[in-house]
Amino acid sequence: MQHLNQVKTKKLSKFPNILGVILARGNSKGIKNKNLLRLNNKTLIDIAISTSLKSKRINKLVFSSDSQKLINEAKKKLKIYFKRPKSLATDKTSSFSVAKHAVKWIEKNQKWKPDIVVILSPTTPFRKARDIDATIDLLIKNKVNSAITVTNPSYPPHWMFKKKKGKCKFLFSIGSKIQRRQDTPKVYQPAGMVYVIKKNFLFKMKGILPKANTATLFINKNRAINIDDKDDYMLAKINEKKINF
Repeated sequence: MQHLNQVKTKKLSKFPNILGVILARGNSKGIKNKNLLRLNNKTLIDIAISTSLKSKRINKLVFSSDSQKLINEAKKKLKIYFKRPKSLATDKTSSFSVAKHAVKWIEKNQKWKPDIVVILSPTTPFRKARDIDATIDLLIKNKVNSAITVTNPSYPPHWMFKKKKGKCKFLFSIGSKIQRRQDTPKVYQPAGMVYVIKKNFLFKMKGILPKANTATLFINKNRAINIDDKDDYMLAKINEKKINF
């Protein structure tokens, strides 16, 4: 586990081809048109593109969406964009499937083959270019297949439970034995800000990240806001003046 200030950002001796993919679905469920929500008078798409273009590691940046409305917003600042098929814009579609489609599109239409793919979502607006570069550096320097940003969970998962036939059952048996929050095992949750994956690994990967050898970059909770519903957006609005876009 590394924090941002622990990652050395000196110039790497050799840069592979690194593709940044900004993913935005038109038919968002929690909030209608959430990718067009505004913070500091900028849409989430605008913020995502502006931040990603400042990365010193990404060689090529593309925007993938099923919505022409979102594409029209993206092309105000970005040259490479395309409309993905509706089959890759459902509630069950994973970001990794969309990223694979983006790789195939760029290889076919741009005749350019990436070595590393960086998945970026507009709904994590407090991401900085340095977060992107630091996560990429972790993957390269640690010689692993993937690297992601993580943060602290809002609530210890060991105290969570499910209900079956009207009865409560802890998700983890140890949960019933822990009485104080500080006694719960240290755990993390994905921050959703940056996912970095070697292209070859992306196409053979099963399931989701993290994997056992995934490198992780810790992000403070006040920046690890992922806008999925109205409460998330209100929290982002409270924090927008604290962070300079």
